[in-house]
Amino acid sequence: MQASVKIMDIDVDMISNDVFIEKMNEYLNEERLNVIFFASTETLNRAVNEEMYRQLVDMADLFLPGEEALLSAHHVEVLEAGDMVVSCKGFGLVLENLKKEDRSLYILAKQESEAEILRDYCKKMQPGLNIVGHCNYEEGMDDAAVVNEINSHVPDLLLVSMETGMQERWIMEHVSLLNAKICIAIGGVVNLIVAQEKKIPGWVQALHLSGLYHKLIREQKVKKNVKARIFRKKVVQYNNQIEEQEKR
Repeated sequence: MQASVKIMDIDVDMISNDVFIEKMNEYLNEERLNVIFFASTETLNRAVNEEMYRQLVDMADLFLPGEEALLSAHHVEVLEAGDMVVSCKGFGLVLENLKKEDRSLYILAKQESEAEILRDYCKKMQPGLNIVGHCNYEEGMDDAAVVNEINSHVPDLLLVSMETGMQERWIMEHVSLLNAKICIAIGGVVNLIVAQEKKIPGWVQALHLSGLYHKLIREQKVKKNVKARIFRKKVVQYNNQIEEQEKR
């Protein structure tokens, strides 16, 4: 079953993890490139304020919640308990449940360290996955050369992590040229995966600062809750403005 919720008048797809896994395996057997965006609060804010960006978002085959803060006004705990996709963690579940484990993946990331973390994360979730290459993308690069590099590996999956805005524009400008089955954009929420995969640095352990390190990680969770509250207020304000306009 697939449905959607409107968040500040933007349709966000709501599907169960099982349906997401099923769709991904179906996409991998299709000839055309299917595009999946994992949305962040920044993505929604930009889509509301920039019509051209909203059009790019609307072109995606799936526009999924990439962080729980997006659903703070939609009983996210209930949705999560119902096994719905509420964050980019759904991507990891998909990798675990690929029908053919020897699928190939190419990573387009902002920097080398990020590409390495994403590679390790993907291999952890699906050891049989073949990471065929990666590219550290910088604005101003020769796009034709980047596309040729990706296509030379003929990946089943293309994982893209760029800055919000640049990421969606780049994908949609090159969607007809890319030789892959699925393109997954996680740039707006990649920090959630990076934070999850970070190991305690050796120097931190050597200085016996592991307790402080874990405290900082806990503080990041507090910041996430604050972010959810701020976004919830923004949604309420937006809905109130719409209601006022409709009354006039």
